[in-house]
Amino acid sequence: MQFFLAVGSRRWFRGRGASASRRLASALAILAFAGQGLALMGAAAIQPAPAPPSPSAPPSAGLAAPSAGLAAPPAPSAAPPAPSAQPSAGLNALTVSVPTFSNVNAVHVEGAKDAGAAVLIAPLASGSPPLCSVEAGQATVWDCWVFLPNGAGIVLSATESLDGQTSAPATATIDVLGAPTIDGRPGYRTSGLVSGYGVPGASVTTLVGGSESGGCTTVAADSGYWSCALSVPSGSYVVQATQSRADIGGGASSAISGSLDIVVDRDAPASPTISSPQSGSSVSGTSAVFTGTGEDGGLIDLYLDNVPICEVAVSSGAWGCAVKAVSIGAHTALVIQRDAAGNYSTPSAPITLRFVLKAGSGSPARPSSPENPRSGPTATPLPTPIPVAPAQPPALPPPSGGAPHHHSSNWGTPTKFGTTIPTLAASITGTNWLLAPVLAAAFIVLVALPLRLLANSLRRFRMRPMQLTGRNRRRVIVPDDQKRPNTWLRAIAPVAAAAAVILLAGGVSDEVRYLRLSVAVLLGLALVNVLGVMIAAGAASRWQGVSARVRFLPLLMLAVVLAAVLSRLAGIEPPIVAGVILGIGFAGNIAARPRAIANLTAVGAVTLLACVGWLLHGMIPPTGFWGLFLGELLATVAFAGFGSAVILMLPLATLPGRAILEWSTPVWLATVAVVCVLGSVVVLGGREAVFPVLGSLLVAGAFATVSIAVWGWLRFVDPSPARA
Repeated sequence: MQFFLAVGSRRWFRGRGASASRRLASALAILAFAGQGLALMGAAAIQPAPAPPSPSAPPSAGLAAPSAGLAAPPAPSAAPPAPSAQPSAGLNALTVSVPTFSNVNAVHVEGAKDAGAAVLIAPLASGSPPLCSVEAGQATVWDCWVFLPNGAGIVLSATESLDGQTSAPATATIDVLGAPTIDGRPGYRTSGLVSGYGVPGASVTTLVGGSESGGCTTVAADSGYWSCALSVPSGSYVVQATQSRADIGGGASSAISGSLDIVVDRDAPASPTISSPQSGSSVSGTSAVFTGTGEDGGLIDLYLDNVPICEVAVSSGAWGCAVKAVSIGAHTALVIQRDAAGNYSTPSAPITLRFVLKAGSGSPARPSSPENPRSGPTATPLPTPIPVAPAQPPALPPPSGGAPHHHSSNWGTPTKFGTTIPTLAASITGTNWLLAPVLAAAFIVLVALPLRLLANSLRRFRMRPMQLTGRNRRRVIVPDDQKRPNTWLRAIAPVAAAAAVILLAGGVSDEVRYLRLSVAVLLGLALVNVLGVMIAAGAASRWQGVSARVRFLPLLMLAVVLAAVLSRLAGIEPPIVAGVILGIGFAGNIAARPRAIANLTAVGAVTLLACVGWLLHGMIPPTGFWGLFLGELLATVAFAGFGSAVILMLPLATLPGRAILEWSTPVWLATVAVVCVLGSVVVLGGREAVFPVLGSLLVAGAFATVSIAVWGWLRFVDPSPARA
């Protein structure tokens, strides 16, 4: 398939013979390569099935450990053996009722039973005690509390027994997502970093004083560990945390965790000092005692020749450290202090010492070599009158300690892309459909029409093209078959560039899950451009009996970049994304009506694709490699479709909106209203979405004011045509 298509022609390829055969072979080869890549990615994402739990496995009832992750939905066969081998047909009043989602791990279970019967709720794993039991009684209703781990589709199975007979099990399914945990003890000091444990892959949001202002959001690693940095100044704060995951409760948030008092200290401590030995002095032998001053509660690191040799706590404003086995000769020493929050001071003023042999001693000590660091000097912190220890590890290291924590990732780890898209049901129950018409009207009145007015006014200014090489240079005419670049390069390069811009706008890292996201975004943009523009516009042009061709529009690529930068700077979530970079061109003598109908068909096809992607995105569970891949693909189609449809309807330059407006103003108004309402519903998003409605209206109002002012000045103040 060529990138530039003569839609009025019946041939997909312009040439014949060997040239067309080569192009067809290239197309088949690239399609085969893409299919092979997807197959390899899918094979890498398939994980071996876990082994069934052994009868000696520990009980899983109650609250799960923070790092335990999600609980697999239990099998109904996990129930304990019933007193009777066959269920009784006479016991038929048993029911079980639980909410579809619980944001805490303690769940209230209730139901009905036969009078005199006892009720037993089976464990989630074999060999474990029952989750709950209700003694026999004459009451026909029952209830109890059970503690469930985090997970989706947890099945509770209950049976009732009476006079040695057991009923058939009654089941109920529930999603559970409790609050995450926060590390640390009350009052600990930190430079702003907080951490804890949650559900692997969940989006964890830290609240400061009950508000997201100053908090932070991150994604829990496969181990459940999470950490992020608060954006608050130094001071005392109360922090809490909540989490959500798209495949648990439809993305609903958990309950808020318990509060923790912390002290944020971003102020670096004062530079410590070395009181003894004095700089320039000589030390007899190979040992010395270093002392100095610092801030209480801090740690002093002593460096000898830029090598750390001692770590000691500061007590009562003083510190001390004994150094041994120093080689004879000149050495430089300095100290650096770090406080309990992990802030480092500036180094102290370095001092220079000379270690000399004692009188009557033998040959000098052999200097240590870099290849044998164990033979270098050793140090022992001196005891202090009041032992001082840091109140809390400064940077809250992960359980593995030492090196900074890196989030592990695999092919089946979710990303944040598309997690804030609301489902159709969520958008109806929320306020999106009430606010969307307001945003659509604001777009028409404050953006689209003023932009058209400004463009018409600025058409009076025509710049003469610049000539850098003079008039007498002869123009070299290159034959068409030599100046055209590779067809596939012209087709793939703009789409790949648009996909890269979208990925950078959302944020990526060196993890394999973002390779999956890259392929999903690239395929989503290809679907929108091929199905929405090339095929739809081509069919409409044939229907109208006119000749047209598909072409790359740099103006649309500029829109892709601007939308991505705007979403990144404003923190809009879900992001505003535009991905259509193709348009259709007509000859100059084509009437307005067929041109407008062809463009209107392309806009309608793009919008329809976006609606399909939006609806299907809410139906596919985001679990496993293929579930996450399809979710990201459909999210790309929805984002790029709605965002591109809005941009395409702008009455500017060669965009479809201008051709439609010049043909029929009512059709343009109706189309842009429908497109903007649908796009606004998706952009407003779900509960965790962030869209600055008030700020957007203020910016749009300022743009409309400037546009009208420019038009008024050119129309009434300076009516003479401008000349370049």
